[in-house]
Amino acid sequence: MDASPGSSSALNTDDEQTALISPTVVAGLKNLGAIISLPLTKLLIANSLKLTLHPDATIAPVPELYAKNAACAKQSEYAVVTLFALGTKHGWDGLQLRQQLEQLNLDGAAVDELSRVYEDSRKDLILRQLQIGHSFPHITDIQWRIVCDVKSSTSDCSTGAACFHINLGHFRQSSGERVTIVEFVCNAEELQSLINRLKEIERHCQQMAVV
Repeated sequence: MDASPGSSSALNTDDEQTALISPTVVAGLKNLGAIISLPLTKLLIANSLKLTLHPDATIAPVPELYAKNAACAKQSEYAVVTLFALGTKHGWDGLQLRQQLEQLNLDGAAVDELSRVYEDSRKDLILRQLQIGHSFPHITDIQWRIVCDVKSSTSDCSTGAACFHINLGHFRQSSGERVTIVEFVCNAEELQSLINRLKEIERHCQQMAVV
């Protein structure tokens, strides 16, 4: 019997969604409950969830995950983090995630655990996704140095011009670590132009504040 147009469309949609999961991720997921024992699979999924929700936090290492096959465990950890991110991005609930996993012929117990953890943590995963997708970098620190082109003993070519190496960044609240957001190099004229534009923005903001 030929499939109806509606069922054909649904099938195509499922195929498209499954195609979102790369072969590397599929390979990592297939390790769960197979190469990696079920107890360690549960531990790995829980650890991957922590990495997904708190990437900036210092998460205690779990040595037993990497004792036997570190490469395999890291591949599976990456696969679980990616799976949860994909599911959140495309608005899957626990049942939809399970349907995607069942098409990949994974270990049944691993599918149960992945679906349960994802559904239980879905609200937190959505909030994390919103924080990533809708916030601009917050620059709170600037570092700079002057780079000057001088004539060397091996070359007669030199401009003698000084350039400014600018590094904009911020500090992570959790660890205090400085993170670079953007780096660029400019000459004195370009730097002055940038400063003038920033002052122009500052004046505009001040005008808006008193309106």
